[in-house]
Amino acid sequence: MSIITFIILCTTIYYTESTVYDITSSTSNWQSILSNLKAGDIVTIHQGTYTTAGSGYFQLTLNGQLTQPIIIQGASNEARPIIQSPQAGANVQNILNIQGSNFMLKHLSFTRGSRGIRLGPATTSNAIFDDIYIYDTTGTAFSANDAGNEYFNITLRNSEIKNTNALGATTGECVYFGCVNDACRVRDSLLEHNYCHDTLGSQGGARAAFQVKSGSYNVIIRNNACYKVVGPCIVVYDDYNRGRNLIIGNLAINAGTADLGIQCTSGATITNNIVINASKYDLQLIPLNPSRPDLAGIGVIQNSIYPVVGYIRNVTINQNTVYMSQADACLRLNGLTNNNILIANNVLYCGNQKSITSATNLAGYPIYNNAVNGPIGASGIQSNGIFTVENNVFADVNNFNFYPATGSLLIKAGAYLENHHVAYDFNGKQRSKTTPTVGAYEFSTTTNPGCSITKNFKCGSSTAVVPNFSI
Repeated sequence: MSIITFIILCTTIYYTESTVYDITSSTSNWQSILSNLKAGDIVTIHQGTYTTAGSGYFQLTLNGQLTQPIIIQGASNEARPIIQSPQAGANVQNILNIQGSNFMLKHLSFTRGSRGIRLGPATTSNAIFDDIYIYDTTGTAFSANDAGNEYFNITLRNSEIKNTNALGATTGECVYFGCVNDACRVRDSLLEHNYCHDTLGSQGGARAAFQVKSGSYNVIIRNNACYKVVGPCIVVYDDYNRGRNLIIGNLAINAGTADLGIQCTSGATITNNIVINASKYDLQLIPLNPSRPDLAGIGVIQNSIYPVVGYIRNVTINQNTVYMSQADACLRLNGLTNNNILIANNVLYCGNQKSITSATNLAGYPIYNNAVNGPIGASGIQSNGIFTVENNVFADVNNFNFYPATGSLLIKAGAYLENHHVAYDFNGKQRSKTTPTVGAYEFSTTTNPGCSITKNFKCGSSTAVVPNFSI
């Protein structure tokens, strides 16, 4: 027998060993089935409630192969099956701890317990979580933060997370990637088209919707939506010069109710995002933290900086629309040094609040063609750095339509920056290569050619088609 024939035969035999499982709510050994899957196995779980055994978390290790991933999925055309912890309360265990590589979880719900899904305790890679619903947990919904681990190629997409502090006073993040001071990290991963909302009881910590800790890098945070979260919709710290984290095309409404809308430290590109009513706190529910005067729409904050370097660097903020920050500025620039910083083509509409604030003199900084409404709390901005606009630049702010109105001063008012050109807008439409529109939208028709903004997923649902653009 030739070597080629032997390889083909072995491959054929290997593939025939894959098994398809069908689980219903009457399948008593469902956890045993999931615990013994091998490469290529596919499990379909039908609608119903599945309570994990014992008082601890359900530990699951899945080791598929790139060409034969393990797939665990809810049945199509049925409600998501609900996997829940046997106990609810402030001192219970996580619902699911999962580790391994080359696997996918899809169309599943998780509730009760402490954390919803914890990646670990071992390193996890090449894992996809799609159409997941995590709700009514004690703490963080989705985490990858065990010390010593390097997680990579992790994707969370089309998923909804809400009420992450239902059972106890916790930080209640929707997603927590990485560890403090680079004790672990996440790299080369994607958070895309998720919806985090109603985490208003969160206490302590950053309380962010999507948080990427220092040392993590090459994480794309794209097309997500936040509504009524206490901390920032998105916060990324310092990438330790390993590779920028990208914050692209996200929507934040009433996010950062006691904090910022979007926050970064270093190694970040923030583009095509829309931030509406950041720091819109309710004094009866969420007292404004007097130690945090920096509750801006978008903020560059000196926090958890790479100690080898010691200063802020490598930040691009361009083509965003920030509308009203209830407690502070639309854009706050804290502790900047002029080390590869670019602020261009943003709409910073803050009314009575400052449109830009910075304790650093910004003379010599590359700041171009930002449309502002509201006082300027920064010195040294170059003459072509800002221009003033009124409310009529938008189509209909009362209905969250921040597309440029016909004749808007935003149209063709942007600076074309060859090395920093944003090819597509919030809708995924191509931008002008000579005179781009200022803000998250490129003006191309008299009415918004994309989907409406609602307090929901971007474009209204987890199954909506959203632009898969790069920058």
